[in-house]
Amino acid sequence: MSEAKRGTPLLEIRDLKVHFPLPRQSPLGPRRTLRAVDGVSLTLNEGECLSIVGESGCGKSTTALTVMGLQEPTSGEVLYQGKPLAGAGAPDRKARARIAQMVFQDPYASLNPRQTIGSTLLSQLKLHGLASGAEAEQRVADMLVRVGLAADHAKRFPHEFSGGQRQRIGIARALMLDPKILVLDEPVSALDVSIQAQIINLLMELQETLRLSYIMISHDLSVVEHVSDRVAVMYFGRVVEEGDWHSVFTRPTHPYTRRLIGSVPDAEAILSGARGVPDGAAIPAGRRFSPEIDTRPDPATLPEPSALQAIGPDHRVRLAD
Repeated sequence: MSEAKRGTPLLEIRDLKVHFPLPRQSPLGPRRTLRAVDGVSLTLNEGECLSIVGESGCGKSTTALTVMGLQEPTSGEVLYQGKPLAGAGAPDRKARARIAQMVFQDPYASLNPRQTIGSTLLSQLKLHGLASGAEAEQRVADMLVRVGLAADHAKRFPHEFSGGQRQRIGIARALMLDPKILVLDEPVSALDVSIQAQIINLLMELQETLRLSYIMISHDLSVVEHVSDRVAVMYFGRVVEEGDWHSVFTRPTHPYTRRLIGSVPDAEAILSGARGVPDGAAIPAGRRFSPEIDTRPDPATLPEPSALQAIGPDHRVRLAD
């Protein structure tokens, strides 16, 4: 993990909300709203890896898509170097693409099966007018080598590669415009375990050499613990705990964070007969999440969010939801 440079955040998310209308339960019933993201505020410093974790449906991918400009927010702001990425005076789509790029979960579905790898990578350079001809082809070859592939792989089609190689291609495509931020949406979850470590090591090497900043979306806490500088835990559209990875993993305070970490398989605990799930009696009570009840509440009836409370130098938690 690289050392983060403190000061003005590279990226800042302020009170972000993304709401979707739900169908009425009856023709005359009240309108309902799904609060997919409900007041999220986060910062990403230069050179950092910020991981957003939580179960499926918690809003982490919607947050990432909003940062990328692929989902319009209901309210709130996303700022890059202190300037808004949407609204009057904001950068256009081309300029925004040079700020942040995304590496997708499924490396095959994210590639055009009818295009060679070279054509896929060249198209970005041509669209943005960054290079053409022999110069563009050389940049493609150099990028393929940088991510651990061969230059002549540019002539092949996606189906000719393994899953790990396709993800390397996805990373190469994300880097073609020299972005400052990469949004990594479950970048290794579709890969074999033996390949996951290779891709994670590649991402960490690229972060160091290219001075990249990462937002990683993941539910794999073993990966998150390995690569993250800071971690934000989301539950049902809200950040319930956030801080440096060591504080969150060694002193989890919110009941949901404890449940999430306690659910990670532990071979020693299994062999010894221990469950590894924290004792509910020692967990602070909360309205939004109950360790004894796993059913989710109706999103239309949830209480308004309370503020995160600082419990350490870089550790905040929502104790009174």
